[in-house]
Amino acid sequence: MFRIKKILNVNVVLVSKGEHEYIAFGKGIGYHQKVNSMIPESRIAKKFIPIDDSRKSEMIQSLNNVPPIYIDITTKIVEYAENKLRENLLPNIYYSLTDHLYFAVQRYHANQALGNRIYWEMKAYYPEMFDIGVYGLKIINKMLNLHLPREEAANIAFHVINSSTQSTVKTNILDVTQLVDSILQTLRVLTGGNLTSNNLNYDRFIMHLKFFAQRYLSDTMLSDKDDLLKMVYRLYPKASNMSIKIQNTIETIYEKAITNEELAYLIIHIHRVLTD
Repeated sequence: MFRIKKILNVNVVLVSKGEHEYIAFGKGIGYHQKVNSMIPESRIAKKFIPIDDSRKSEMIQSLNNVPPIYIDITTKIVEYAENKLRENLLPNIYYSLTDHLYFAVQRYHANQALGNRIYWEMKAYYPEMFDIGVYGLKIINKMLNLHLPREEAANIAFHVINSSTQSTVKTNILDVTQLVDSILQTLRVLTGGNLTSNNLNYDRFIMHLKFFAQRYLSDTMLSDKDDLLKMVYRLYPKASNMSIKIQNTIETIYEKAITNEELAYLIIHIHRVLTD
């Protein structure tokens, strides 16, 4: 059982159990409740302890000011995402996404620019997450009778990605996307813009780049053995030359070497894309 310490709104309460305090979310969890009332864990959909305890009062104040309907919207999006992804998202999404949606709507009513500069990259590289964002955008527009711009789908997807527990590599999604985009832009220049993007090999190439970017940025790259690299140099000279130029560009930007095995697989995937 948890003791209610503060009622933020009908769907959010501050609770304690033992020495720990949690921000707890649940539909109607604070309705007709009082401070010091006991509440069973079964009533709580999600609970979390702010990582930075000094921000707890700021978070509580923020949630206290958010109309309950935003918690309802977030709950619908999270439930849909968890069903689609078949995983439990990190509880912090209830705060981060609710807070984001509330201020996105405020900016919308104030006629302030709403956008996402990686909209197209998010749509292309993370289609499953982007579809969740599209669903979330439809929900918020329907429940609030709004017409938020399409870029908001990418913003919602961004929050879902950052709350996902599936990836063992916790790399910032924006950094990954920027690295992938840098590689693609360089390859487009090297091919004179003749890069076919509507086939299976290109899709596999994009997937490879995403995982390479995660490994590269988190220092978990494949080995530096050169056996495979020597072989692909011989077999795919055109793709090798392009990959070396991409390697030089990336290493100049990030000041970090790409291992031989990573370079070899990059050559293989570029060769496949070039031969379609």
